[in-house]
Amino acid sequence: MLYECLGVAAGLAITLYVAVQLWSPWIHYDIAYLWTSFKVLRRLKMKIRRRELIVDSFEQQVRERPAKTLVIFEDEPFTYEAVDRHANQVARQGLRLGLGPNDVVALMMYNEPEFLWTFLGLQKIGVSVSLINYHLRLKSLLHCIQSCKPKVLIVGRGAELEEALNEIRNDVTDDHIDVHDYDALMTSDDVDCCDPVDPRVRDSVRLSDVSSFIFTSGTTGLPKPAVITHRRVLMAIIAFDSFDFGVNDVLYETLPLYHAAGLNLGVLAALSKGATCVLGRKFSVSKFWSDVRKHHVTVIQYIGEMCRYLVNSEKADLDGNHDVRVAVGNGLRADIWDQFQHRFKIPKIYEFYASTEGNASFCNIFNKVGVVGRLSPLLSRLTLSTLVQYDCTTQQPVRNSDGRCTKVGPGKVGLLICSITDKTPFEGYYKRPEETEKSILHDVFRKGDVYLNSGDLFYVDSEYFLYFQDRTGDTYRWKGENVSTSEVANIMSELDFVHDVNVYGVKVPGCEGKAGMAAVYLKDGDQMDSQQIEMMNHRVHDHLPSYARPRFLRVQRQMSLTSTYKQQKVDLVEEAFDPHKVHEPLYYYDSKNNAFKPLVDTVFEDIVAGKVSV
Repeated sequence: MLYECLGVAAGLAITLYVAVQLWSPWIHYDIAYLWTSFKVLRRLKMKIRRRELIVDSFEQQVRERPAKTLVIFEDEPFTYEAVDRHANQVARQGLRLGLGPNDVVALMMYNEPEFLWTFLGLQKIGVSVSLINYHLRLKSLLHCIQSCKPKVLIVGRGAELEEALNEIRNDVTDDHIDVHDYDALMTSDDVDCCDPVDPRVRDSVRLSDVSSFIFTSGTTGLPKPAVITHRRVLMAIIAFDSFDFGVNDVLYETLPLYHAAGLNLGVLAALSKGATCVLGRKFSVSKFWSDVRKHHVTVIQYIGEMCRYLVNSEKADLDGNHDVRVAVGNGLRADIWDQFQHRFKIPKIYEFYASTEGNASFCNIFNKVGVVGRLSPLLSRLTLSTLVQYDCTTQQPVRNSDGRCTKVGPGKVGLLICSITDKTPFEGYYKRPEETEKSILHDVFRKGDVYLNSGDLFYVDSEYFLYFQDRTGDTYRWKGENVSTSEVANIMSELDFVHDVNVYGVKVPGCEGKAGMAAVYLKDGDQMDSQQIEMMNHRVHDHLPSYARPRFLRVQRQMSLTSTYKQQKVDLVEEAFDPHKVHEPLYYYDSKNNAFKPLVDTVFEDIVAGKVSV
């Protein structure tokens, strides 16, 4: 949701705004948006005024409703009191290990109740938790574990976790990190003591201190640890107030808890309200709706790719039979929005935009397809956010002769930037000043101002609704034109035989810019027949301008996705259209015959030599 800058002054601004622009057909949208924001901010301001940490909220709920179910995992319920008892055990073990406020513990654990009470137990004694992606291996895993200089690494149950750790154990211990297996830690001396830890242990912890380190998904390189302060956690947990999430709600959470969406926005929001969370070990198409019905779930949290999987599943008579009132999440593409909402009878979809480390966020409270929020002239002033012209060639905002950026109005695509202030802070990446500085823009509209470069491109329509377009690194330039990878992917994904498409730009020797390439994941099999190839050609020819049509196709046996279902492009771009590196079917666009043809070694060599043009 919007940040604290939407304060009391906004009330006066609304009055003036309404008086001056009452004739505007879209003014009621701003009023509704601001009213929702005010409701959310009231709770945030109260928590900030009390300097309330998330663990304080949890302990308050334990006192008020000890016997209520907090989490259900694989049909086993755990009450608030039970979770608190386990969290106290973890806290005492942490104290025994000599841990205290602002020490760092790395946690590598699957989605399970143990994750939740381990996190809460460490928060009880003021420890900052570095959340490790358990899918990582070798160099990437070691990089993340070492990044935040933890004193201790706690590893959860599972043969794969043990195997991953053993591959790098010597490097971890050489770095003086004390490694503990969760089960061994919790069966050692004094573990039976689950008396509450004195809250004064964490008295020195401030809202500006680090609650956790959450790593970026690594779509463009090694993951970076984003600093998540206690204040930022509060901003996340109040977001569900926008659709009146409360004590009687049941949240279904299958997103990984080592990321902000699953933990902060989801599970911690539920426990702060005294609600119940049905926790899934991972997302499962076959179990999704049966779990939702069994546990009378009222709110489901999604990543867009999850919705695509559900839409592509076999239809059933019970598809719309559930108690869900809201689906909340991000990345739901317009091409499947209607299918998902209508087939599964979802009353409201709250699509939001936010990033782990960013200082701007938006939410679609209007149930409007494809929208992530609003950015009218008034809201731009109050949120300190705006869109500016962006050059896809230089990968930088466009600067005029005075060195200043130019704002983008309705009907055009622009880069989202947000002013960095005390009200909209940017904590950056832990002990990575150079990486942090890369995300900051200086002297944007006047000398001395400072803005965060979100790295995301948006479009604002004539009614000031905001639509996500693409990541800046994903937008490429070909034939002097900017190409949006998401636009191309949406068009190609509408073919019946296509499950998903990952579009990216690749370098072609002798050509300026980057040529379009699409990695296609089929619904059935890993080969396209001649009819499907022809249908693909007709599709891109009929629906895309010539410069946006992919020049290369790659048929993938499995989609390249990060753990949060974001499309992974790094390896795909590196392998490009080289048949010596790609061991999957490749095709190139034969412009003379207006057809996609198999890309074999001899054709590749001719393209590289400039004998075949693309």
